[in-house]
Amino acid sequence: MKMFRFNRLAKAVVLAWTILLGAGLANAQRDDDDDKKTPQTPPGLYITPMALHDAVLQDLNPGLTKYPNFVAGEAVKTVVSPDDKTLAILTAGMNSLIDSTGLAADTAASTQFLFLYDISDANKTKPALRQVIQQLNAHVGLVWSPDGQMLYAAGGCDDAVYAYKSNGGSFVLNTKISLGHAPGGCVSNTVNRTGLGLGVEPNASGPAISADGKTLVVANNYNDSISVNAELQVPALGI
Repeated sequence: MKMFRFNRLAKAVVLAWTILLGAGLANAQRDDDDDKKTPQTPPGLYITPMALHDAVLQDLNPGLTKYPNFVAGEAVKTVVSPDDKTLAILTAGMNSLIDSTGLAADTAASTQFLFLYDISDANKTKPALRQVIQQLNAHVGLVWSPDGQMLYAAGGCDDAVYAYKSNGGSFVLNTKISLGHAPGGCVSNTVNRTGLGLGVEPNASGPAISADGKTLVVANNYNDSISVNAELQVPALGI
C-alpha cells in the first residue's frame, strides 16, 4: 500500500514537470508572427517582448574630442520632422564628465545633447547621424515647427526653451526663450528657487506648438502652470 502511494506521487510529479517543461519550450520558441499575436494597446500600438524584426541599435555618441568613447545617457524625447526626413533625439541625463585631473567636472563637455539623424530614402532602415548640438540643460520636450524649419527643445532647469533654426544644411541656435521664473537660469540659489515646495527650482518641459506655428506652449511642471508664447521670438509669460 505504501509503495502504491509512492508510485502515484512520483507519477504526479513527473507529469507536472512534463507540463511545465513543454510550456517553457513553447514560450521560448520565436514565431515569425509574434508581432501579430501581441495584444493591441488602446492607442492602436503593439508592445513587442523582443526587438522588432530588422531593428538597428545605435549608441548616442556625440563625438566629443576628449571623450571619443562617451555615450550620452537618457534619451528622453524623439520626434520626426514634418517631411519625415530628419529624426531628432534629445537627452536629459546625468551626462557629467570628469576632466583629465580626475578632480573636477569638465563643464564644457558635461551638457545635454540634441542628435539629428537623416532618415530619408535608404537611411530609413539605418539612420545616419548628421549633427550633434550641445545644450546646457534639458528635460522631456522637443517639437518641430509645422514647416520643419524650427526645432524647439525644453531647457529644464534653465527655465527656457531653446529654438534652433535650419540654415539649409544644419540647425543653429536661433534664440533662447526665457520663461521668466528664474532669471539666472539653472543656478542653485534662493532667488531661483521659485518652484512649488521648499528649494524647488523651475523646470521647463513638454513644449507644444499650434498648427499655424505661431504659438508655443510650455509646461512648467514644478509650478503647476504653463507658459504661452505667441510670438516665438520674445520671452514668454507664465500663467
